[in-house]
Amino acid sequence: MADSVTSRLRGLLASDVYSEKGRLRSDDLLVRERVGRGLGEATARIRDLISAWRADRVPPSTREQPFPPPEVMEPIRRAERLARAIDEAAGAVRGLPVLNQDKVWNRVRQVGLEELMQFDWTLVGESDALSDDLGRTLVLDEIDVAAQEARLRKMREVLADRRRYLEILA
Repeated sequence: MADSVTSRLRGLLASDVYSEKGRLRSDDLLVRERVGRGLGEATARIRDLISAWRADRVPPSTREQPFPPPEVMEPIRRAERLARAIDEAAGAVRGLPVLNQDKVWNRVRQVGLEELMQFDWTLVGESDALSDDLGRTLVLDEIDVAAQEARLRKMREVLADRRRYLEILA
């Protein structure tokens, strides 16, 4: 009787979550969710800082000065570029291929699980650090754009390495 309940649950969920293979897939999705959440929080913080900057520092348009001064708008432009880069990284994480071939998962379980975990650990660590750094930033022009872009570069490199690694296993 228990086997039929398990097979029904597998059929309803369209997944094999009660096996080792299903747990690996579930963990892979959890890592993506965690990284995506950290990047989403970072983007939201940047947007909040931009909004506060506009409210505090950008003067209203007048006939004499219809556009804000460039020195006031430059931190907004830098922050918007950073937010776009973070969104692109989040999209790359969401777009990672799902490993649904049994032979690939068997190889990952046998030889590559530790390496895959290192890639995922780095992604989670970098996204959390990015989110924490931006969460501690109080004013828009205090964002260390170069440091955050370096984190994003590292994440892109890890994503590329992770893809190549899984292609080798496939």
